[in-house]
Amino acid sequence: MKKLIMAISVSVALMAGNLNLKVDNSNIQRIAPNQNGLVMSYSSVVQKVIPSVVNISTEKMVKTKIPEQFRKFFEDPFFKRFFGPFGQMPKEPKEHKEYALGSGVIVTKDGYIVTNNHVVSGATKIIVKLHDGRKYTAKLIGTDPKTDIAIIKIDAKDLKPITIADSSKIKVGDIVLAIGNPFGLGETVTHGIISALNRTSIGLNDYENFIQTDAAINPGNSGGALVDLKGRLIGINSAIISRSGGNNGIGFAIPSNMMKFVITSLIKHGKVERGYLGVMISNIDSSKAKLYGIDHGVLINKVEPKSAAEAAGLKPGDIIVAVDGEEVKNAGELRNKIAFKGPDAKVNIKVYRNGKYITLTAKLKALKTKVETIDNIKLLEGVTLKEDKNHIVIDKVAPNTYPAMVGLQKGDIILRVKTVKTGKWVDVKSIDELKKQLKDLDRGDALLEIKRDDSIFIVQM
Repeated sequence: MKKLIMAISVSVALMAGNLNLKVDNSNIQRIAPNQNGLVMSYSSVVQKVIPSVVNISTEKMVKTKIPEQFRKFFEDPFFKRFFGPFGQMPKEPKEHKEYALGSGVIVTKDGYIVTNNHVVSGATKIIVKLHDGRKYTAKLIGTDPKTDIAIIKIDAKDLKPITIADSSKIKVGDIVLAIGNPFGLGETVTHGIISALNRTSIGLNDYENFIQTDAAINPGNSGGALVDLKGRLIGINSAIISRSGGNNGIGFAIPSNMMKFVITSLIKHGKVERGYLGVMISNIDSSKAKLYGIDHGVLINKVEPKSAAEAAGLKPGDIIVAVDGEEVKNAGELRNKIAFKGPDAKVNIKVYRNGKYITLTAKLKALKTKVETIDNIKLLEGVTLKEDKNHIVIDKVAPNTYPAMVGLQKGDIILRVKTVKTGKWVDVKSIDELKKQLKDLDRGDALLEIKRDDSIFIVQM
């Protein structure tokens, strides 16, 4: 009884109080899709775009690598004693052909086609099938793994190139169509909306500014077209987030503006030339917001000597809030804006300094990646290293070398070093720093802290 009285009291209080809810109880009018003989359809858009989308099949030679645990098992004397020649492990990895499928988009009449780098990477043969059934062997013109973009070319004329839109003008909620070759089925169209824009820090590419969409994207769609309802290309379908490997309604496309910059550089220069400001940066979190009195922008932690940033007058502690009038929300966004301006570009950088906003002009330099094959350091013989984003990345490990034996792999990032000389962990951010730490050391005298994918572990050298 007591509970009933309390419930009645609460109900009366709500009715008597000033609870202002926005309510619309008016009737709605429902209209059938085929009313007045009209049928809702994307057919005209699809027919416009389909001739510009191609199917891509690739062939590559892959070496079968013997896992280390099986290698040790085969080499065990006990095993060899009882199984004799049948227990001999193959001395060299065996090669076999591997086939893959993807999609591409025609961008010029004379045969240039854009696709994903991961679709054609390492391929010994690339076959392009057009909408009308014609097949061509394609030539690889250039790749950019940092954005997962590649450009290929077929020897054909009077093709139908796609119309490219300005991806900076699209909005969340816009209806889009994804066209490609999922699971090798052939031309397939799915539709959805733009779910989000400017997705960075996904961990797929070095440079990310993804369009997120719920249009169904499945394996084989990679390299295909994401278009608006005018049939204009707004993105290149690139990846999905899925536990099962199929569509879960979270797909990512590389914006057309980023794609244009990359393929233009690849066609003209054979490589991608990016702009470089020369600052170390971090995002503004809640603690930094209290210290600096601003809750948005990107904080400059360090300015490199003789850099474009130093010449422009940027200082540690400055907070970059806009580039050429466009707001900067995070570090990934700033990286993209600077990189895709290109070297020698002049950019206006708006910063927050000591409670005031000022604008500085910087002339960007070219981003250079140092690559070096190590042959004079005993512990790293046969390893090719490159400097990327203030990290040391293993670019290549020669087979049958000591580094290969201890388990170093292509793509590993070397974070820190501990040696018998220092007795403590030392951060290393350049190849020269790493070489200095490992100079004149014998096997077993050093530890490397390695980042591989999402794992961090220690390797004794």
